[in-house]
Amino acid sequence: MEQYLEFAKKIAKEAEEIALKYFSFEVDSTWKEDNTPLTKADTEINDLVIKRINETYPEHSIYGEEKSEIKENSKYIWVCDPIDGTMAFACGLPTFVFSIALVDQQTGLPILGVINDPVMKNMYWAYKDSGAYRNGKKIFVSNISMLKNTYLNTAASGLSVGFSNLPLIKTLSESKCSVMKFPSFIYGGIQVANGKYIGAVFFKEYGHDVAALKIITEEAGGKVTDLNGNERRYDGDGIGCIISNGVLHDELLKIVQMGKLK
Repeated sequence: MEQYLEFAKKIAKEAEEIALKYFSFEVDSTWKEDNTPLTKADTEINDLVIKRINETYPEHSIYGEEKSEIKENSKYIWVCDPIDGTMAFACGLPTFVFSIALVDQQTGLPILGVINDPVMKNMYWAYKDSGAYRNGKKIFVSNISMLKNTYLNTAASGLSVGFSNLPLIKTLSESKCSVMKFPSFIYGGIQVANGKYIGAVFFKEYGHDVAALKIITEEAGGKVTDLNGNERRYDGDGIGCIISNGVLHDELLKIVQMGKLK
């Protein structure tokens, strides 16, 4: 696992160089069919990840946001979001990250994750039973048990997973919990493991947005389930994610369920 970790960290630093090479207020972008932007940095980093994995672990599969390579009977799959927060990146806003996770294809669960913030130079990582770290310092979720005077990160409602985020925002606001939303869900979501936020709720299906968050948050002492409170796979689509400090997970689950579409 240490070898896999060093490999993932090295890719993250290479991805950082590419991202910062293109990052400015004049980033060129196009629009994808799902109405999200795409930049040269997204595709260049995704291609880099595929190249490096094929060079070092040719038997492993790759699931990237922009491009994937699935190998028959592979034991592991690398799940990558080359730039999470492309909307911010394309506008010259420094709230984007690189994310990669190693997922066991038998269980669909991540066993290693690395998230890197190129601007703030914060790299988060964890692997199974190792604890979670930011730049080498061990991190932990908070032990807060009340919603008042806390922060939570969320993303837009997703019809694809059958939930609205409006009851969550309304209920938490009434409970004096400040709900925040970044163009990069991972940028805000990692703050649960960092001990800054009590939770984060992802109302979309994609695995590449939450795979690394899953392992890092749980190794920091938190809890991660889908929007129904069940386990999910991270090598493909699922029913969103609730990420929490563990203490408030059941309470957040009840609130999220209020937004379930009939």
